[in-house]
Amino acid sequence: MADKFLAMSLPEGATKDHPYTCPMGPNAPPLESVPLPPMLVAVAEKDLIRDTNLEYCDALRAAGKEVEMLINRGMSHSFYLNKFAVDMDPTTGERAQELIDAIKSFVARH
Repeated sequence: MADKFLAMSLPEGATKDHPYTCPMGPNAPPLESVPLPPMLVAVAEKDLIRDTNLEYCDALRAAGKEVEMLINRGMSHSFYLNKFAVDMDPTTGERAQELIDAIKSFVARH
């Protein structure tokens, strides 16, 4: 499913190594050369692209960029968009609030 979404969102003929989806990959400019503000990267623990998100954070740090990472324990991709789960499941609601609080804190500090 992720491959199908990528095919619809990337330029025709692009692969998963396109800089939009793999900014630390061989087709992207070196992260050291890219002026980036401090970043907060939220990673859902059960996300299909969790490992890629973790690699991105590692690559940012290796390039000397300021990055904070929030692991959303037990959650899957875009969990915070499922309003029913956020409202009805205490764990999902708690994780969504943790995410909101982390974003507010990050913005206030930067």
